[in-house]
Amino acid sequence: MKSDYQAIALIDDDEDTVNLFSYFLRENGYDVFGFTNPLLLLDYIFHHDNQFRLVLIDYRMPQITGCELANKIADINPRIKMVLLTAINDIINNKLNLEVIHKPLRMHQLLRLVAKYIK
Repeated sequence: MKSDYQAIALIDDDEDTVNLFSYFLRENGYDVFGFTNPLLLLDYIFHHDNQFRLVLIDYRMPQITGCELANKIADINPRIKMVLLTAINDIINNKLNLEVIHKPLRMHQLLRLVAKYIK
């Protein structure tokens, strides 16, 4: 791992998306932890609150919205940067004013997005 507070977490309820994005980012030198369950991600962050610099969050998940998850993450560690990834246009309760990136996302767009937050 590069160092504390450098890793990326990726949360999406679609396992294929998590696997593809995680693999691609790892191949480009990033430390990535993929999650399909937002509750497991919250538990992990609670116990390792300085590990992540960036969390890429799917907006629409069965258990919780991306915005609700982002608020819970910010309660644990407000220094973690977060971006919402979504295929829909109606984002509700983006109280943290997170950047919203629309899917489908091309791999070069993903790299640019991550590079913007991980310097």
